[in-house]
Amino acid sequence: MQYFDFLRGERMYSDQLCALLGRPPRTPDSEIDQFTSDVARSLQEVLEDILQAKVQYLHAHAPSQNLCMAGGVALNCVAIEKIIRKGPFRRVFVQPASSDAGACLGAAAIAHVRRTGERPDTAPLRHVSLGPQFSNEEIAALFRPGSARVHDYRGRQDELISATVDRLVEARVVGWFQGRMEFGPRALGNRSVLADPRDRGMRDRINALVKKREAFRPFAPSVLARSAADHFDLDHPAPFMLETCQVRSPLELPAITHVDGSARVQTVEADANPRFSQLLQEFNRRTGCPILLNTSFNLRGEPIVCTPVDALTCFIRSDLDCLVLEDFLLDRAGLPRSWIDRLRSTVPQAGVVDSVYTLL
Repeated sequence: MQYFDFLRGERMYSDQLCALLGRPPRTPDSEIDQFTSDVARSLQEVLEDILQAKVQYLHAHAPSQNLCMAGGVALNCVAIEKIIRKGPFRRVFVQPASSDAGACLGAAAIAHVRRTGERPDTAPLRHVSLGPQFSNEEIAALFRPGSARVHDYRGRQDELISATVDRLVEARVVGWFQGRMEFGPRALGNRSVLADPRDRGMRDRINALVKKREAFRPFAPSVLARSAADHFDLDHPAPFMLETCQVRSPLELPAITHVDGSARVQTVEADANPRFSQLLQEFNRRTGCPILLNTSFNLRGEPIVCTPVDALTCFIRSDLDCLVLEDFLLDRAGLPRSWIDRLRSTVPQAGVVDSVYTLL
């Protein structure tokens, strides 16, 4: 424990860890050199070995077919993929909010048992759309006093879907906000940034202009569940984007394929997310590709957008081309210049402050 400091301070490591490794931590945004790569690779290899030993031990003592995992390490999708492939458990479920935030589910389960004397429902978890939702009336009120040129598709969902796909096939990057916010760290089609995965320059564009993060980091694909096996080495549903698999698509998918040929897949069912599924179906009908690049709707260093104001603010500050807010569609060309100038002059490089919302 002398190498770690997370119990006392604001950082995970102690100075003794730096001395042990012979280096201070890498400065964010600096070049990733061979030493940094070697440390990261070694940590991953050791973690996978430890986890594999633990699941073998667990299966020997509790020979079930099913393994449930939670906690921050369970979000290591590469390690989870190895556990699924190597066994000995046939089915592996990772709690989608596998961080400290997910502890509230355990608290709720305990409260349920104490109150009713019965265990919670054991049906499979179909979705995690459990957060706040906002009405079209609330969103319309955002635009009413301003001069933004907004397309109103209330009561015309098919037209909204078609207009969104028009922009996706034109290589535009779309901020997509609909329904209840996802619970957990993954954007699953409710608070997402979407784009065409076949575009060779799309990953670099989103990394440089929207996510503002390291260029090597891949983006995830969302795929219609019925088509997943045609494009990925995946034989089971993966609705929460918590494991990796190899890409084996007849299509070229450079924007979502990692350097090792893998991808972190989300499978989408119509009954779990009807509007997002319809968008994928229409994109597939137009292009023959049932897949969209899907990354979380936020700028680097900030949480995923929750409210319509969050989404509109992120849209203005980023270089997204289009924003879909429930039944409303706003192109960047429809933004008032005054909104752009004011937000970009008042918001710091990292972090959102309350005062920026006053212009809306």
